Amino acid sequence: MGTWRFLSLLLAAVVIGRHVVRADDISTSSESASTVSETSSGSAEPSAPSASGPSGPSGLGFTGPSSVEDCDPDMIGFELVTGFVYSAPSDLLDSLPGTLMLTDCLEACQGNDSCQSVNYETGLCVLFKSNADSYPGALTRSQFPVFTIYAQKTCLGVKPCERAWCFDRVQAYQLAGYSRKQHVAASRQYCLELCLGEREFPCRSANYNNVTKECTLSDMDRLTVAGSGAFRAAPDTEYLENNCVEEPIKLCEFKKLSGRILKTVDSVYQDVGSADECRELCLNSPFRCHSYDYGDTGEMVCRLSHHSRATLADIQEPYLEVPEASTYELSSCYNVSIDCRAGDMVARIKTSKLFNGKIYAKGSPNSCVEDVRGSLEFELKMAYDDVECNVKQQGLGRYLNDVVIQHHDTIVTSSDLGLAVTCQYDLTNKSVSNEVDLGVKGDVRPALSEEVVVDSPNIAMKITHRYGGDLLPSAEVGDPLTLWFEILDRNSPYDMFVRELVAMDGVDSSEIVLIDSDGCPTDHFIMGPIYKSADSGKTNVSHLPGRYSDNYGPFLKNPTYHQCRAAFRVNATISMWIKYY
Repeated sequence: MGTWRFLSLLLAAVVIGRHVVRADDISTSSESASTVSETSSGSAEPSAPSASGPSGPSGLGFTGPSSVEDCDPDMIGFELVTGFVYSAPSDLLDSLPGTLMLTDCLEACQGNDSCQSVNYETGLCVLFKSNADSYPGALTRSQFPVFTIYAQKTCLGVKPCERAWCFDRVQAYQLAGYSRKQHVAASRQYCLELCLGEREFPCRSANYNNVTKECTLSDMDRLTVAGSGAFRAAPDTEYLENNCVEEPIKLCEFKKLSGRILKTVDSVYQDVGSADECRELCLNSPFRCHSYDYGDTGEMVCRLSHHSRATLADIQEPYLEVPEASTYELSSCYNVSIDCRAGDMVARIKTSKLFNGKIYAKGSPNSCVEDVRGSLEFELKMAYDDVECNVKQQGLGRYLNDVVIQHHDTIVTSSDLGLAVTCQYDLTNKSVSNEVDLGVKGDVRPALSEEVVVDSPNIAMKITHRYGGDLLPSAEVGDPLTLWFEILDRNSPYDMFVRELVAMDGVDSSEIVLIDSDGCPTDHFIMGPIYKSADSGKTNVSHLPGRYSDNYGPFLKNPTYHQCRAAFRVNATISMWIKYY
């Protein structure tokens, strides 16, 4: 069939819609979808199979074949084989010309208890009451002038997902080098059920060897390792790709493939307003859509497919050469989540394709960075008090930063992404009340009355190197230091609360407030929060980044002591002075 004939078929499929079709417009498709003599020269037409033939074994505890006619509707799934046609004329149930959606074709089979398999080409759906497991010789290659999609209904032992089909199968191919788990499986269906039921990792694909019965599960598929050469021919092996796996769809990049469109697609939408609308239809389709074209087969026509160049290695000439046309293939997608924690924010990334590169805080590509090598998930932790990561505070409880996802270790490319990440903490005061009556009725005479006066504790403040050591007599600008506040009497009934800490200039007595009246740091980049020492409950410490000039030193203006063992609360004002020289 020439190019003009193929285009006429595409346009005819668009014009006729779902219900009416001229027989001469689809004669070629009908013949390739329902007869074996047209597609496989020299192949004998199979004898009529039984309408109630088995669809294959079912369940992880498989004991024998099960029939799709007796299957719970929730346990029915479909398996696709692209580029093959099933030929059993005596078992043909129905032919549905004008079917522009593969999903409609599968739904027609799902709603027919006798249907066990279908052939689909854009504009034609053919239903059969038998399948290729019962008659493997009836499944033959069909790639010209367009490629056919064969779908087989299966009764599964593991509940499938809600998507239109569960698996794509490629005969005589495997995904090499990414094995996560191996099993011995009695059948291909048992193997795909093992993949569907896997819980230790997301099983994206499986290789099944029909001779050794070995079932190899993997957390990768043709899309995640596209371009690696891992998908290759392998006699006696069938590649099974899980269509139920969840993929990131938030930040997606499509790459333009000029001059080519697919000969067969999964869905054809009419009256689509723009290419952007077509793109959104792809990202939100009931299957894993990986390519689309818009306006090339008719005005405002959008066509979607679960195929791309990465999944068509086994198909000869899957594209039609049309100079002015373009196909847009999904390159990669990213889902970004932010974990806002007590002292830092963590940007977590999930991607649909193995990532090699780095993620870093903008402006700090070498100091606040994580290198990534061949991973689908990675993260970057940015501490609020880490000056290298440059997290900015904007108002009360609001922290933000910019993150860059770079696909090459040293070179910036057009595929790189910039993300703005924000953490917002609710720091407003809240009142909590309880209406339980704890009142005491009548006079209660104390059995014993005792009054004790406890002297205020002695407090020491000192500065040491951050990594330990004795009191520092002097320090250089930039030295990492630790500031200590300690109640000298370890048996004191008092605890300590540090507030109103200032750094005072020894020359003109000007002040910088480090800890405010609430006991909180005024600037995390100058001084961190004060916390109790793990070694002693009577010691409070804080880390100083060492950013003071030579004239400034910390000065405790008004410390407060509290948490008495007896019913006392004592406030004392003590002035202490330490200066850097």
